[in-house]
Amino acid sequence: MTFVKVPLLTAVGLALGACSATVPDHLARPADPNARVPTVAYRSVTAGAASFRPAEPKDWRELNRQVGPKS
Repeated sequence: MTFVKVPLLTAVGLALGACSATVPDHLARPADPNARVPTVAYRSVTAGAASFRPAEPKDWRELNRQVGPKS
């Protein structure tokens, strides 16, 4: 029974592996100096960060009027 399972699993694994996406050159050949790599661009670490500094409490009645239904 195990003699049948091993070749069957191997065949299924090879068949599914053939359907996988191709690997980019810079990942497939990391030691090749001629392999094309994606361009490097600078991005600030704090780009898009929001400030969460403490704020004074607001009047809850006014806040309710702002978000409540308009009459």
